[in-house]
Amino acid sequence: MKTAAFAFALCLSAAAFAGQKTETLKVSGWKCDKCPPKTAAKVKEIKGVETASVDRAKGELTVTYDDSKVKRADLENAVATSGFSVAK
Repeated sequence: MKTAAFAFALCLSAAAFAGQKTETLKVSGWKCDKCPPKTAAKVKEIKGVETASVDRAKGELTVTYDDSKVKRADLENAVATSGFSVAK
């Protein structure tokens, strides 16, 4: 019984480390008003992304996501798929 309780507690503590994360990425290549929404839409297609908003004037994409399901590389790949790049 103690083993089951320990395993349950371990799962709960692992879940505590995973969670919501918000990250702002600098995006280059946006030339018109249609470009930023295109990028946000592509990022929103990723399972685990909760929100994606853009600021064309700043060249920024702000994404809120579940970091147990999504990695920064996934976000960068989605930006690239939309035809743009993340500034390093």
